[in-house]
Amino acid sequence: MPKKTRNTGLPKIKQLPSGAYHAQVYSHTDENGKRRYESFTSYDYAALVTEIAQFKQDKKEERINASLGRRSLTLADAFEKYIQSKSAVLSPSTIVGYRKIQRNYLKGLMPRKVDELTQEQIQIAINEEAMRLSPKTVRDTHGLLSSVLRVYRPEFTLYTRLPQKERTEIVIPDEHEVVAMINAAKDTDMEIPVYLGACCGLRRSEISALTWDCIDFKKDTITVKSALVLNEDREFVRKSTKTTAGTRTIRMFPIVKDALLSYKKAAEANGTYAPDVAITVSPTIITKHFSSLQDKAGTKHYRFHDLRHYAVSVMLSLNIPKNYIADYVGHETENMIDRVYGHILKSKKTSVENVINDYYQNLLMQNEKQN
Repeated sequence: MPKKTRNTGLPKIKQLPSGAYHAQVYSHTDENGKRRYESFTSYDYAALVTEIAQFKQDKKEERINASLGRRSLTLADAFEKYIQSKSAVLSPSTIVGYRKIQRNYLKGLMPRKVDELTQEQIQIAINEEAMRLSPKTVRDTHGLLSSVLRVYRPEFTLYTRLPQKERTEIVIPDEHEVVAMINAAKDTDMEIPVYLGACCGLRRSEISALTWDCIDFKKDTITVKSALVLNEDREFVRKSTKTTAGTRTIRMFPIVKDALLSYKKAAEANGTYAPDVAITVSPTIITKHFSSLQDKAGTKHYRFHDLRHYAVSVMLSLNIPKNYIADYVGHETENMIDRVYGHILKSKKTSVENVINDYYQNLLMQNEKQN
């Protein structure tokens, strides 16, 4: 007798050639009797399962809301209810972003009833926002609107024309500028953040969340397991890392280890050392002091996050495999390396092609000499 397969309630999840996981989940049946599905894609299998489970829960709540006649609420009320329902499961920084959209954008639509919204009204509102906001902000705003409507008006499918994505090339400090910053940071509260950003590729939020028990001086490792982010009250709170890949243990290079050991000795001497005490300063202070540091170093002004880009560019220039780079800096997939550092990879392509060309040139020259 064939073994029965346990019904998990989840749709079939396939792995695409790119490595991402994909599933289609039943959403609703439209007015013509056609079944409609939502697509979900993620490189993180567990995150995809969680997203699907949340979607199914939202659909259940939709049916309850519809039966209780709650669909007559305004878009402003729908935004509020949606954000409140997500506040316990999403990152505080994500909720802050949602609140910003709720307060500042789509103001002409907010008083309207959810049931009365039309595609034309939404397109006009998006067009107006596109005239004053960046394409990314417009797309984020429409994405939140779409999520809200999916809960409180599930049969309404949006076909909004959105502004094209902007391709922004990152600006990276060169090695002379980084050395100047390191020298200027010595014996200041920016010494450790600069080392961790430029040599280890840590994010500002990850650096501020590091405590001494994250450092293993015997194994020469740093464990990144949390981040400091702003909540709705503009207070820094500790949360898990940005993605599951963000939680990682990385090699601590000697130059970083020496700086941390010196910092630890100073903390022990002045009585501020404890395993659960933060090693360095808050994200706000890092940003503020980094600006002053660059004035002192005499370099151009960069964002602190650009030190992370510098660390990745160094690894790329040393021909480190992309999957290792992604793992080291906490990207979910090496595809992120292609997307974010595409312009660096293009320049590397030229140098690699030159190496190949030189190889064949030498090979043919040797062949001609032999003949």
